[in-house]
Amino acid sequence: MSNPMFAGRVARRLSLAILAGLALAAPAATATATPIITGLHKTGTEYAVPTGGQDSFWEVYALPTAYSTNPITPYSAWVFSGGSPVSNVPRQWYPGVGNGGSDNVGANGARWIGLLQNDSSALFPGNFTPPQFDYTVIYRTTFQSDSAGTASFDLLTAADNAVSFFVGGSVDYTDTMMPTMTGAQIGVEKQGLGFLGWVSGDAPVGAGTNYLYAVVRDVFQIDPRNPNVGNYGQTGFLVAAVPEPSSIVLAALGAGVMAIGAIRRRLNRVAA
Repeated sequence: MSNPMFAGRVARRLSLAILAGLALAAPAATATATPIITGLHKTGTEYAVPTGGQDSFWEVYALPTAYSTNPITPYSAWVFSGGSPVSNVPRQWYPGVGNGGSDNVGANGARWIGLLQNDSSALFPGNFTPPQFDYTVIYRTTFQSDSAGTASFDLLTAADNAVSFFVGGSVDYTDTMMPTMTGAQIGVEKQGLGFLGWVSGDAPVGAGTNYLYAVVRDVFQIDPRNPNVGNYGQTGFLVAAVPEPSSIVLAALGAGVMAIGAIRRRLNRVAA
């Protein structure tokens, strides 16, 4: 057997062996790829300033059980008009620079949403004797995942007064003022209503439809003019940016093409 023929057979066998190995490795790589998230909507995108209405994508999912006039949940959250009249949206929301922060109304097309029609009134209005607990409200929306696994989230958000995000789980009503979620939390609670800020982190998702929950915390504040009374402020929140499709899958495909190209170049050198 001549050396060129032998080298050619070795090259062909090596090619088949490597391609077979790639075929076996491909499903494993796909199974561990980061899921691609789609269909996660920003808040209040159906209306332009200065109009308002109900949000088709975000719903009020749970309220404090201590709230005596509790409406039936879930129901579609309300998009605030955004400053017409200006008194309808608190100064720290419209614009946020009024509270030392960023202009967070209409950021990236998102709008503030809340509980009670086109109105930012407090859920518990009036004055109370300190101390009092904060209260939370839970909002919910859906998103799609192309596969099961651990997804990465980046949410640009602001809330009055703080917001935490969860994927999946059920509502925990142990605290009658502060319902929360039992699912996986994304990052940490975002505080500071005057500023847009990022909440980033990973959470397990299933293939198909998933639920994202926003737990918005309203803070009880003592009246600076009278320490014997306190009150709750307006309640609402905004999500101005959501995850983009993952580039990891595209990167993996590119790496596969590069690997096959390298194999062909090496085989050509062996056969020469």
